[in-house]
Amino acid sequence: MKGGNIHSRETLDRVYAGRDWRAYGSILGDCVEYGSPGAILDVGAGFGFFLEACARWGLPATGLEGSEYAVQKAKERCPSVDIRLHNLAAPWPFDQETFGVVLFNQTIEHLEPELAAWSLKESLRVLRPGGVLIVNSPCCWDAKARAETSHINLYTPSRLRREVLAAGFVRYRPRDSAAKVGNRWIQKVVSGLWRLCKAERLTASANCLAWKPPAAAEPASDQRGTADD
Repeated sequence: MKGGNIHSRETLDRVYAGRDWRAYGSILGDCVEYGSPGAILDVGAGFGFFLEACARWGLPATGLEGSEYAVQKAKERCPSVDIRLHNLAAPWPFDQETFGVVLFNQTIEHLEPELAAWSLKESLRVLRPGGVLIVNSPCCWDAKARAETSHINLYTPSRLRREVLAAGFVRYRPRDSAAKVGNRWIQKVVSGLWRLCKAERLTASANCLAWKPPAAAEPASDQRGTADD
């Protein structure tokens, strides 16, 4: 099992050019709104901007990243962030039930299918009971996403659902959006059709929330005692 498609320095510099921690406010809001208490794990943390956003708001967060260059850039910019160089194909360096949120933000499409399935299972393992998985990724029907050579494992919404549930998650909630087109009038038609029928070929993303099952309830103790007379 390989370690995913690790971006080159040139690609990383291009992807993150002009970006800073403020670009991650809505994602941070999702983690706060839907996550259970506990730290956040950012899988594929890149230059660490999301981790910096968490730090600025006083939220504990850890990132895993396969690019040594990306980890170096994150540490140079914000030395306090907890970002760790790690090959996702190796067991993740955390105990069970460590995190309240596991985030894959534009990451899972860069992982080979076998590695993506493994990573979903590791996510379940390190999440606390009731913790949330957040996946944001492009859809394979999106022409721009298909043209990006680093996308080696594009999902449809239905395939993402199958694989997330197969990993053991429950309460799956899709969060997809209509495909983007250049003409605003055609965009209105596409958006309207997508809202009516949710056809996957009109979808730009494969995004979801899914939850780890809550802890099993403890069996009620027998309070009757025993008679010893």
